[in-house]
Amino acid sequence: MSSFEDQFYRTDRAVWPRIKRDLSLAIWIAKLILTWFTQGRRLRKASCRALREENVLYLDDLIDSEKDG
Repeated sequence: MSSFEDQFYRTDRAVWPRIKRDLSLAIWIAKLILTWFTQGRRLRKASCRALREENVLYLDDLIDSEKDG
Protein backbone atom coordinates (compact mmCIF):
# COMPACT_ATOMS: atom_id res chain seq x y z
CA MET A 1 0.00 0.00 0.00
CA SER A 2 1.45 3.34 -0.98
CA SER A 3 1.39 6.37 1.29
CA PHE A 4 -1.11 9.16 1.04
CA GLU A 5 1.57 11.46 -0.36
CA ASP A 6 2.57 8.95 -3.05
CA GLN A 7 -1.04 8.59 -4.11
CA PHE A 8 -2.23 12.19 -4.12
CA TYR A 9 0.70 14.62 -4.26
CA ARG A 10 1.32 15.98 -7.75
CA THR A 11 4.15 18.22 -8.92
CA ASP A 12 2.75 18.56 -12.43
CA ARG A 13 0.81 21.82 -12.66
CA ALA A 14 -1.31 20.77 -15.64
CA VAL A 15 -5.08 20.73 -15.25
CA TRP A 16 -5.83 17.09 -16.15
CA PRO A 17 -3.51 15.48 -13.53
CA ARG A 18 -5.03 17.73 -10.86
CA ILE A 19 -8.56 16.76 -11.92
CA LYS A 20 -7.63 13.07 -11.86
CA ARG A 21 -6.07 13.54 -8.41
CA ASP A 22 -9.17 15.31 -7.11
CA LEU A 23 -11.46 12.58 -8.44
CA SER A 24 -9.35 9.78 -7.00
CA LEU A 25 -9.19 11.62 -3.68
CA ALA A 26 -12.98 12.02 -3.65
CA ILE A 27 -13.41 8.29 -4.36
CA TRP A 28 -10.88 7.42 -1.64
CA ILE A 29 -12.75 9.58 0.89
CA ALA A 30 -16.10 8.05 -0.11
CA LYS A 31 -14.70 4.54 0.41
CA LEU A 32 -13.33 5.56 3.79
CA ILE A 33 -16.68 6.99 4.90
CA LEU A 34 -18.48 3.85 3.73
CA THR A 35 -16.02 1.70 5.68
CA TRP A 36 -16.52 3.80 8.81
CA PHE A 37 -20.28 3.41 8.61
CA THR A 38 -20.33 -0.32 7.89
CA GLN A 39 -17.54 -1.39 10.23
CA GLY A 40 -18.62 1.08 12.89
CA ARG A 41 -22.13 -0.35 12.82
CA ARG A 42 -20.77 -3.88 13.24
CA LEU A 43 -18.62 -2.74 16.14
CA ARG A 44 -21.52 -0.94 17.86
CA LYS A 45 -23.79 -3.97 17.48
CA ALA A 46 -21.12 -6.31 18.85
CA SER A 47 -20.45 -3.92 21.73
CA CYS A 48 -24.14 -3.69 22.66
CA ARG A 49 -24.46 -7.47 22.46
CA ALA A 50 -21.43 -7.93 24.73
CA LEU A 51 -22.79 -5.42 27.25
CA ARG A 52 -26.20 -7.06 27.22
CA GLU A 53 -24.67 -10.51 27.79
CA GLU A 54 -22.14 -9.06 30.28
CA ASN A 55 -19.22 -10.36 28.25
CA VAL A 56 -15.96 -8.73 27.26
CA LEU A 57 -15.72 -7.63 23.63
CA TYR A 58 -12.46 -8.67 22.01
CA LEU A 59 -11.74 -6.87 18.75
CA ASP A 60 -9.57 -9.76 17.58
CA ASP A 61 -12.60 -12.05 17.72
CA LEU A 62 -14.64 -9.55 15.73
CA ILE A 63 -11.92 -9.29 13.07
CA ASP A 64 -11.44 -13.07 12.92
CA SER A 65 -15.19 -13.62 12.47
CA GLU A 66 -15.11 -11.14 9.56
CA LYS A 67 -12.40 -13.16 7.82
CA ASP A 68 -14.25 -16.46 8.34
CA GLY A 69 -17.37 -15.46 6.57
